[in-house]
Amino acid sequence: MRNAAERVLPVGLIAAVALSGAVLLGGCANVSVLSVSHAGDADGVSATSIRVGGMGSLSGFVAPSFAPVVTGAQVYFDALNAAGGVHGRTIDYSPLIDDGTSPSGDIAAAQRLVASKVFAVVGVGTPFFTGSSVLRSAGVPVFGLQENTNEQWAGPTMFGAGGSFVDATLPQPQVAYLLQQTHAHRAAVVAYNVAQSSGGCVSVIRALAQFHVPTPVIDLSVPFGAASLDADVTRLQQNHVDFVVSCMDATGNIKLSQTLQQHGMGSTVQYWFDGYNAQTLHDNRTAMAGIYYLAQMTPFEVSATDPRVYPGTDAFNRAMTRYAPTTPVSSAALAGWVSADLFTKGLRAVGADVTRTRLVNAINRLTAYNADGAIPPVDWTIAHVKVDGSSCTAFVQVHGARFVPVLGTADSVYLCFNQKSRSGGTSSPASVEVPVTTIPRLPGVPGR
Repeated sequence: MRNAAERVLPVGLIAAVALSGAVLLGGCANVSVLSVSHAGDADGVSATSIRVGGMGSLSGFVAPSFAPVVTGAQVYFDALNAAGGVHGRTIDYSPLIDDGTSPSGDIAAAQRLVASKVFAVVGVGTPFFTGSSVLRSAGVPVFGLQENTNEQWAGPTMFGAGGSFVDATLPQPQVAYLLQQTHAHRAAVVAYNVAQSSGGCVSVIRALAQFHVPTPVIDLSVPFGAASLDADVTRLQQNHVDFVVSCMDATGNIKLSQTLQQHGMGSTVQYWFDGYNAQTLHDNRTAMAGIYYLAQMTPFEVSATDPRVYPGTDAFNRAMTRYAPTTPVSSAALAGWVSADLFTKGLRAVGADVTRTRLVNAINRLTAYNADGAIPPVDWTIAHVKVDGSSCTAFVQVHGARFVPVLGTADSVYLCFNQKSRSGGTSSPASVEVPVTTIPRLPGVPGR
């Protein structure tokens, strides 16, 4: 499980969050069990296929960030069908509805999918998931990128990729760990003056304070689309900052890095929330030199550096190359892939007697789902309502024209942290830097 700030997602300005559960399953106190009372429990299911819909912002100003979610689900189902489907049934991935990056369009998209009597909706990718209540009230299982609110993803039928409940208030010890590992001393945190950006920095600011990292500059008021960041960088220079966390989008991050270089601060360590994307790197190699990312997923590059160690990531890379060769791999596409994989794992568990109720209950019994090594484990017995405070992260850095996993161990690209640890509490003087410690790799965390 994880908090909002540590996810590497291509959306930059869209807030993260997701679910809460309902009725309890005997013997597993946090598992939500669905009981569908209407006649649609087997909608979309035939003897030879299962009809599954998709929806999201396939057009509009955020489409480049969200449309790949549907692509990721599509390539998963293409590969699955090529291998024969599940228990003799193939997946008919249709219809795919575009909400046009519009709240009203999202409601209309959800209504169309319910009217189409799809069995489930897989690959939701939108900043305006206003149609969630339509799908939830119809008992339709939903899988996708949870870039919305806890309320919109609430309930046992709603499955966000990589876990559904996100607590943005928990400290992010990973950022303090990165600062210490890079031998930096004074930090700055910058974000746009909109809640979706500044809110993502909350866990970073709390962690820097918890581990007594001097942070003389916290600027959460950068205008979105600012023409210049010279004034901000001058403040960093005057305060001798050597470590910068940016909660802005890739465009703002690139401008920040270029301005740092222009002011002679090119050696400043930078951690960006947004920009872990091959096309972005290709277009901005100089500005992105040495940049760090914290990834709540297995880095795509492991297929080359550690082949067959993370089979889910290998399968994702192969499918994208085969079925969507013009779409760059991205965390949004991976979210779609993971959504389709979780849905399929539920189908395999229920066998030939496919109903929504049985599918949802099967998934909500999973305790360490990791998409065959593509993500850290998700405990679906609690993932609708809380996080457990343990967080496993892969660190990635730009080396030349490549992203490279760094700071891992011989056994895994992941390091695990306890977000609820009292390390660095009030017992230590404010002037003393408190070392960040890792915890043993958790069961289910991908690795050797």
